[in-house]
Amino acid sequence: MASPSEKNTAVKVVLKTLTPLWTAGANGKMARIYESGLLGSLRWWHEAIVRALGGWACDPSGDIKCLFDAAAYEQSQEFDERLRLRDAGLCDVCQLFGATGWRRRFQLQVVEDHTQALWTGEQLLNIRPEGRSRGWFLPPGHLGTFSLRLQGAPSALAPVLALLHFAEQHASLGPKPQLGYGVVEILNKDEVKPLMGDFSWEHLLPQKTAQGYGNSTAQRDLPRLDKMGFFRYCFQPEHSNWWMQLSGLERVARFVQPFSRQTIPLAPLLKNSWRFDHWRRSWGRERDFWGLVEAERQRGKVAVSWAYRADYTWEIRGSVWLDGLVDPKSVWAMFQNTDIWANTLGMEGKLTSISPKEWKKTLGLGA
Repeated sequence: MASPSEKNTAVKVVLKTLTPLWTAGANGKMARIYESGLLGSLRWWHEAIVRALGGWACDPSGDIKCLFDAAAYEQSQEFDERLRLRDAGLCDVCQLFGATGWRRRFQLQVVEDHTQALWTGEQLLNIRPEGRSRGWFLPPGHLGTFSLRLQGAPSALAPVLALLHFAEQHASLGPKPQLGYGVVEILNKDEVKPLMGDFSWEHLLPQKTAQGYGNSTAQRDLPRLDKMGFFRYCFQPEHSNWWMQLSGLERVARFVQPFSRQTIPLAPLLKNSWRFDHWRRSWGRERDFWGLVEAERQRGKVAVSWAYRADYTWEIRGSVWLDGLVDPKSVWAMFQNTDIWANTLGMEGKLTSISPKEWKKTLGLGA
């Protein structure tokens, strides 16, 4: 909660999409960038960060949801506002993003939207590598630049800006990260960074209260950063049409060609190789890890981006949530196997990564 001396301020963040952005909308269509899709992904990563730090983050998509208790707030004996709100039933994430009875502490609005759909119509792009009867179906996300207008107290805007910075460096914005959507670049970094002030993720380290909040051991089955690894593969093609020779892309070349100098949908090819050529049953339940697309949908634990231009090279990046596996070390080693990358993409490159043990590096907290 903002102190009485804090006044609301507004911040503009200018973003460029490096891979398509998808936020859905009415009837599953995307006529524009919808704020709800951006807020959902920011909250998801905030929950994962809080749990890794040992804090308390509820699960709004499940049965564990926060409900603000005004009477408990008034009766709390805590002097620290964050702890009083915990006594009132709000986790560290809901204090910022809102919950039943508690308003979100900031406003987010998409302004100056200069993005366009990758192709016209509602036809899905079907990437079907050799040997697959169904493949992956990709909607026409948006490419271009857009701006976000954030408004709120400085103490509320600082963590939101830190989340945007985290998404730019390691993660993504919006739904469908498993299909490679949502990699962005902040174009006005020099203007945004000072507005974060002295914020550090260490501010979210748990503090002891009468109720004992801060112990996240009961939340180990929920997404958390200390169970995630991050990777980035950089490569330099020898010619502009390098991607057309890859299995599954030749049949959709006419769709991909118009935006092929900016981004290429390679995520399905890599996931196809990892899942069907190298996955071992002894590592864990395959569908729990890779997700379900049937009646009971289940989000997969692997997010890998489309290939995108990065100066004079190309990059692919992503993350993998390794919790709940029988042999997480072997699964992580699979994503670190440069031979798989080179054979799938048809060229060698440089792979860099941050292992789950090094997760604090993603937050700038050191090893």
